[in-house]
Amino acid sequence: METELSRMNILRMSNEESNRVTREALQIAMIKLMGKTPFDRITISDVTKRAGVSRAAFYRNYETKEALVEEICKSVFSKLDESIKSERFRSDRKSWYQNFFSTIQENREYFQIYLDAHLQIADQFVLESIYPSTSPNEHYLHAAREGAFISILTEWFQSGMHETPEEMAQTCYDILMPMGETGNE
Repeated sequence: METELSRMNILRMSNEESNRVTREALQIAMIKLMGKTPFDRITISDVTKRAGVSRAAFYRNYETKEALVEEICKSVFSKLDESIKSERFRSDRKSWYQNFFSTIQENREYFQIYLDAHLQIADQFVLESIYPSTSPNEHYLHAAREGAFISILTEWFQSGMHETPEEMAQTCYDILMPMGETGNE
């Protein structure tokens, strides 16, 4: 009985390791393909062929190619999500903006993949975490700020990130800071 349990654990670990290696191969393949081909022209067959895995292996790990791209970008977005939730940045919004733009700049290739895949950035970053709503009017104000922030971020990125993260932080702070509110100085 004990040997049977040990063998089952070894098989389970082997399957987990196999799935991890498959996911890595698929991610690398997608990154390489997106360097040469527009996202909307990449097929799952292209990805699996490049990765050297079967379509079944793809579907064991991902439902769609968008899900694959989301996982590729997840580590970058988790860094950004950590900063959103950081107590330090709640009281120092300008530093949060600077951290955000620095993280995007440091991970530009992943952000480019995300933009190329036409995935919704706003779904990933909720400024509501920084500016919590207490009324329906505030909720809509935050939605407008978030849209403005995403537009600023995307424009900065697509125009070549000529301004420093510090300059972008000041720009966002000046434009998006609620009137009468102080977040830092």
